[in-house]
Order: sequence, then structure tokens, then C-alpha cells
Amino acid sequence: MSPVRLGLRLALLSVVVLLLGAVSLRDPTGYVADPPVAASPVPAPGSASPATPPGTASPSVAGPTPSARLGTLHAVGLGDSVMSGTNCGCDGIMAEYARELAHSTGRRVSAQNFGVGGHTTQDVLNDLSDDDDLRSALAQADVVVVIIGANDLQDDLDQWQDGGCPVSCYLPDVAAMGQRLTKLLAGLSEITGGHAELLVTNYWNVFTDGRVALASGAQELRFHIAVTQAANREIAARAAASGARLVDLVAPFKGSDDGDPTPLLASDGDHPNAAGVRTIAAALVAAT
Repeated sequence: MSPVRLGLRLALLSVVVLLLGAVSLRDPTGYVADPPVAASPVPAPGSASPATPPGTASPSVAGPTPSARLGTLHAVGLGDSVMSGTNCGCDGIMAEYARELAHSTGRRVSAQNFGVGGHTTQDVLNDLSDDDDLRSALAQADVVVVIIGANDLQDDLDQWQDGGCPVSCYLPDVAAMGQRLTKLLAGLSEITGGHAELLVTNYWNVFTDGRVALASGAQELRFHIAVTQAANREIAARAAASGARLVDLVAPFKGSDDGDPTPLLASDGDHPNAAGVRTIAAALVAAT
């Protein structure tokens, strides 16, 4: 084989290897983030370089930090379309969380995302029993992130739009959602052996919000907020009783229940956009 053809084949092989490496970090259900590598200090102009003992090479980068030597942190996310990254135009919450956590802790972070659009608390409970891949991931998890509950209340919105859904209509569904969440958190504690940190988020809105919700009328948006407040109280109570840590998303998205989260929402007014995903990841890192 001529030197030119050999060189071309080696170049093509290198491209294939690089692409395979990129794919391994972009798997739809998994992401690995490495901490930033600190460069060795560069001597100031005119200053003397530190002496290097004979027979040793001067390192080009600093060695691993104590945090990096602790090993990989394993994070698992499960829940609904917010967790899965629907309409965010990004890698999703767990990928962003892995990057931010690696940067914050100086440790390698492996994250897997089992979020499924449309999932309810019952669907996630079913997954805990039926999905061997999920159970295996949870058994190794150091952190588990749960975003679930909004889809349990969709029927209440449909009923309100059909003619009304007072407090007596939606509160029983909120309570039933909470009961299933308690079972879910107990199942997670059992599978993880109780050693994983459980992070449970609330919602800025369980339905649409911002300009999209206002287009349906201020009265409907008030209903959205009322149901969300009831759901968030239930989520907070169930998380506290289960020993999980509640991660608030109302303040980061809205400041208050009257704030406008439109800049953090996708065009559907329902799911976070890329900026919203980064906001959620930052809240999760702050709580970890």
C-alpha cells in the first residue's frame, strides 16, 4: 500500500474513533461529565521557574484534586417530560446537572435520565417494578432526582375547561398524587439501600404559564396557580416525611407566584427551554 493511501486510511480511522467517543457521551439516557483540569501555574515574566528535582519531568497540568480521587458520582433522574427534556432544545436536565456538579465538586459525574414524557407517579412506580435497567442504575446511585406529579392532575384541567373544577374537584387528586409519591420515595430508598440522596422538585406550574397561559385568559391562569400551590404543598409534605430534600423551582422561575417565567419556558409555555433547564440544574446543584 502506498504511503498516501495508508495515511488516508489512518486519518479516516481517527475520525471514526473520535465520533464513537462523542457518541458515548451523548447517549440519550446517559451522560458523563469530567471536572475541569486545572493548568499548572505559569511563572510571571522575569520570575525564576521553580526548581525541578533531577530526573523528574515538569508537569504540563496539575494532578488530580482530592475530590477527583474520590471517584465518580452517579446520578439518576426520573419523572415526566420536564425531566426528559421535552422541547428544551438541549441535552436535558441530567446532562446539565452532571456538568454543573462536576464543576462544583471537582469529581467525575455519571448521570442517567429515565424521564418519560407523559409519565405520572403511577407510571414511575410501575417502572420501579418492571424496568431492570432503572433498578440497576438506582442501585449504584449517589443522587436521585425526581420530577413528577403534574400529569396526575391533567384531568382536573380538562374538567375545569369543560365547565369548572372547584377545590373539591382537584384536592382529592392532589392527595392521591401525594400518596403515590410517598410509595415512590419509599421504593427509591429501598432500591438504593438508603445511601442515595433523594432530591424532589416542585413545579413553577403544573400546567402552562407565562404568555401562553395568559392567552387562555387570566381566570384559567389563576386556576393553574391554585392547583400548582396545592400540588407543591403536597409534594413538600411527602418529601419531608420521606427524608427527601425538596428543591424549590417556583422562586428560580417566577420569584413569586405572580412572576412571569416566559423567558425560561419553551414556546409551548409548558416545558423549560435551555435556559430553564440550566436554572433547574443550578437549583439541584445548590441542594446537593
